[in-house]
Amino acid sequence: MTEHTGELEDLLDIPVRFAQLADPIRPQYRPERRIALCLLLVDKSWGGRATWKALHVLNWAVQSAARVDILSSLRGPDDVLDRPIVRFEPALDRALDLAVGLGLMGRRGLTFELTDDGREALRQVRDSDAFTVEIGALNRIKGKVSGREMEQLLEWRTS
Repeated sequence: MTEHTGELEDLLDIPVRFAQLADPIRPQYRPERRIALCLLLVDKSWGGRATWKALHVLNWAVQSAARVDILSSLRGPDDVLDRPIVRFEPALDRALDLAVGLGLMGRRGLTFELTDDGREALRQVRDSDAFTVEIGALNRIKGKVSGREMEQLLEWRTS
């Protein structure tokens, strides 16, 4: 054993302060990012209008390539009842409320549409490189999606 000289005690003899820090928010849940994603989701919808349920379906789908494949399968003539369907995400609801409050979207009932400011913000989002993964996922979904089509995906279908 070595002899203790007291130097370590001197180094550790300092006041300790504890401060509570905010919990970090994962990037995909940050309001600024979620609002921009909402603009992209509304733009993918038929007529530039999206229902609340359609936005949740698209939001769920763009989170992974496998989910885009599931959505594409479900949009076809075959039912795929053994696959997991959509999770409704509260962070999306908060982002939609913020987007409406900021004047980027208008709302009629449960239908959302881009305002002029929202279309300008959407152009800026598309010009940036920030959403290449999400834009790529949305581009893999053929055509525009309709609220009626998304409503059918959330229900049990029989054919």
